[in-house]
Amino acid sequence: MAALDPPGSTASGRPEPPPGRRRAARRLTALVLAVGVSAALPPGPGSAARAPEAPKKDLKKEYAKLQKRAEKLSKEYRGELVSLEQAKKAAERAGVDAERAGQDYETARADVARLASTTYMTGRLDVTSIVTSNEPSGAIRDAGIIEHISRNNGRRVQNLEALNARATQSRRTATSKLDEVRREIEDLEGQRARVKKLLAKYKPEATKTKAPTGGGRPDGASGAKSPIVGNSMTARMRTALLAIDGRFGPFPTIGCARPGDPQDHGSGRACDFMESTGGKMPSASAQAHGDQVAQYVISNASRLGIKYVIWRQRIYDMRGSGGWRQMEDRGGITANHFDHVHVSVL
Repeated sequence: MAALDPPGSTASGRPEPPPGRRRAARRLTALVLAVGVSAALPPGPGSAARAPEAPKKDLKKEYAKLQKRAEKLSKEYRGELVSLEQAKKAAERAGVDAERAGQDYETARADVARLASTTYMTGRLDVTSIVTSNEPSGAIRDAGIIEHISRNNGRRVQNLEALNARATQSRRTATSKLDEVRREIEDLEGQRARVKKLLAKYKPEATKTKAPTGGGRPDGASGAKSPIVGNSMTARMRTALLAIDGRFGPFPTIGCARPGDPQDHGSGRACDFMESTGGKMPSASAQAHGDQVAQYVISNASRLGIKYVIWRQRIYDMRGSGGWRQMEDRGGITANHFDHVHVSVL
């Protein structure tokens, strides 16, 4: 065994290299290891080392441009463009995740590269001691250290590959979500002339705190078949409620005004027609009933001044080009509108 040879000799009997040559050998060994680690590092997302892709977009700049267009549409179309807002939130979340994944990857890659560089500059991986050590235990210890570092670097590189894959996928998701926002905006912008006529026909309405002077009905609906929670609404919403309830009621309950809500429930322009209560999934017959309610509202949207309908995690916005649009998962039966038909009026 070479480690048991007399001091000053090698396993072949030749004299041990002088200290200067040993240091050079250590540097060379470290350099080989450092180059090996660096070469093993996966290229970062968007790197030229990967297969050619479309030019990398600045997601933040792209989103900022779309945000301006969306804000303009919200003002023109009397606010609460739900499907567009959902798409924007999804794009925001995807963008944040992509940025975080990219940062995690770059941090880990820098750590491994720094380890390789430090190893080369300091020559700390001394493999020649295995051959020249006077102490068998020292040779075994050094060999174990090198094996440990090599194995640890392998794990680091594997971790980098996983982080790189995550960063790449996150960026693709963010880009896809931005494309959804763009398509939504383009669809709404294409409906400007029609929506302008629709909004001219249905002027904005507000709820009143008491019956108008000289008589008239207060804000609440009367004569409904179903119990109403938050019985305060605009005249248009009251007309729609009584038409829906008169045809399909009684419902377990109808929820309308919701004080503090920044959207249509807060302004008296929305009601929820419940098909089940307690956050439970409706029965098959109740779901079929909800399908009929939703279709009735869509078919009579022009007559009733409907803005949009939400049912079973889908939205049908009368200001768009038509058709149901899938919504993002909000995390629950009620939040995803599986147990009620939401109706908003202009």
